[in-house]
Amino acid sequence: MTDISDIHHAQGTVMGGAWQMYHVPVAGVSCEDVAAGALNALRQVDTQMSNYRADSDLMRVNDGPTGAFITIPTDMHTVMTCADRYARASGGALNIALGRLVNRWGFGPDATPVCRPEATETHAEAARAALESFALRSDPPAVLKHSEIALDLCALAKGFAVDKAAHAVQAMGVSNFMIEASGEIIAYGHRANGEKWTVGLELPVPGNDRIVFDEVGLNNLAVATTGGHRNRRDIDGHAVSHTINPITGAPLEGDLLSVTVLHATCMDADALATILYVLGSEDGPKFAYDNDVAALFLIREPEGLREIRSDAFIAKTCR
Repeated sequence: MTDISDIHHAQGTVMGGAWQMYHVPVAGVSCEDVAAGALNALRQVDTQMSNYRADSDLMRVNDGPTGAFITIPTDMHTVMTCADRYARASGGALNIALGRLVNRWGFGPDATPVCRPEATETHAEAARAALESFALRSDPPAVLKHSEIALDLCALAKGFAVDKAAHAVQAMGVSNFMIEASGEIIAYGHRANGEKWTVGLELPVPGNDRIVFDEVGLNNLAVATTGGHRNRRDIDGHAVSHTINPITGAPLEGDLLSVTVLHATCMDADALATILYVLGSEDGPKFAYDNDVAALFLIREPEGLREIRSDAFIAKTCR
């Protein structure tokens, strides 16, 4: 990811994937303590919002009753409020109430491949998991489910966790660092030599091959990428993407291979990358231009890959 001379590197696993951090050491601040602070912040979000942990606050809500408010941590309320705002702004392209449908397609906590759901069943479930299927209360933080839905915060939680880790590191007096968790990245300040932190952008190719086609410099900026080339399932002999289209209730298919978003916060970058990927190769770029989103689209065409870089993306990468 970067030249590691004169910087401290920590790495490990959390939230079901790899994480790592580079930071420029600060006199009087233990590098090990900085790494531990970042990791603890990541673990705290996982404890609250993972749908792979039976003891998480999210699963407590999913297993809880309908028609009554269930208290939730402030951070979880923040993430859900952000999701609700983006859901309405995007016409439902982001929907955190599709957990049951995600499970049925074999991408949830039970990763066993399943048979393709019947179209009528799929559409009905998508309709039941519409925008109005839950309500939020701010004081004290709580959520009320109007129906038997399963919430899934995967489109925002990892990005939010990276933001929390960054805040924890800053609180310890460290201002020059980069944190990555499962591909979500945020960077503040600069490397030890004064240059920006650099991140490689990968071609969306299936399998474990990682081919970098470009690099971006990050300074007080986050980056997130969404695509269907890594997490796929074989259902009835057909490979399908893990991203469920909230409108059709089926995995996304089409010519849009991936979307990369730059934003001041990793949670917003995470959410917007999902939204733009769901909207597709025509409506996605339009949404990005209309809402000043810094986005890079990679689109499959007969003659090869085509790039679309929004004006905001060009502006942020030319600094």
